[in-house]
Amino acid sequence: MSVVRREARRRWSVVAVLVAALVAIPLVVAFAPVRADAVTRDQILAATRSPYQGYVETRGSVVLPDLPQLGELVGLFGGTTSMRVWHKDAVAWRVAVLDPVGEKDLFRTSSALFTWDYGRNLWTETVGDPAVRAPQASDLTPPELAHRLLRDAGPDATVQPLPPQRVAGVAAAGLRVTPKDQDTTIAAIDVWADPRSGLPLLVDVPGAFTTRFLDVSTDTPGDDVLQPRAAGSSGFASSTQSEITSSLNSVARANLPGSLAGRARVPGPVSAIAAYGRGLSRFVVVAVPGRLGQRTFNALRDAGGEPITGGYLIRSSVLNLAVTQSGRRTYLVAGFVTPALLTAAAGELR
Repeated sequence: MSVVRREARRRWSVVAVLVAALVAIPLVVAFAPVRADAVTRDQILAATRSPYQGYVETRGSVVLPDLPQLGELVGLFGGTTSMRVWHKDAVAWRVAVLDPVGEKDLFRTSSALFTWDYGRNLWTETVGDPAVRAPQASDLTPPELAHRLLRDAGPDATVQPLPPQRVAGVAAAGLRVTPKDQDTTIAAIDVWADPRSGLPLLVDVPGAFTTRFLDVSTDTPGDDVLQPRAAGSSGFASSTQSEITSSLNSVARANLPGSLAGRARVPGPVSAIAAYGRGLSRFVVVAVPGRLGQRTFNALRDAGGEPITGGYLIRSSVLNLAVTQSGRRTYLVAGFVTPALLTAAAGELR
């Protein structure tokens, strides 16, 4: 063998070793033991309003019927959603929901909520705090969802540590919070957080829904990415929360009862939409008018709803829905509550 060939083989051997090492590094990191200092529930709740930014992926397995009132909720809880989030504080944040053909952005400022719909080339401004709204993508980032669930689980919930795991490159400490409320379908809430800041990085409702950061930073996002800027070629629509409330009350008037299934009604300005109870066993009632109500009733029936008195019940892993009719009025009842509680509430509405 010539000296030239031996030298070439030596060089390629060195290259092969380097390539093998580079390939092996992620595997070594993935299987290396993860160690993290403990984190407390209070740390997590305190950190959810701190600055952060990053890339989030959610995965849901909650199967819901296709209802007009649910809108994007079906996709959020029953599929995979990717989003980029920038959070400065409670009145300065942005969430961009990404899809293969574009994105839909939510901007929160001190005065309004702005929505940018890339596909429709439309900006929408809503001034004021909402009296009532459906869940949206911004509610499902790990910090937001952790804050809501841990708060609603109540101070008597059981808390125990979980083994740490690596999330977005961070050695995260884990907690399992088990509610004492027997009327909720949420049996446990698993949270992994950065032990240095308490920031939630991963939230898992076992068997139903997971949201996690794929990359994350606690740097404060700049004002340039938080300010909505509508182009001159974009459509623009504006409304106020008082106008929305007035419109809802004019379209769907109803005298919902002061209590249902032993739960008091939460005060609110919309007569046809009300929440009952508190914590994780809170449920919502919507009095759906006219033809829309009949479509809602038919949708739950056609989706394989279980017959109940005057209507149908749809069960899922955590979120249950019921529909019932009384005269010409259709009522939709939904919540992270047991079918027995939902059926009792629907029965009383009749």
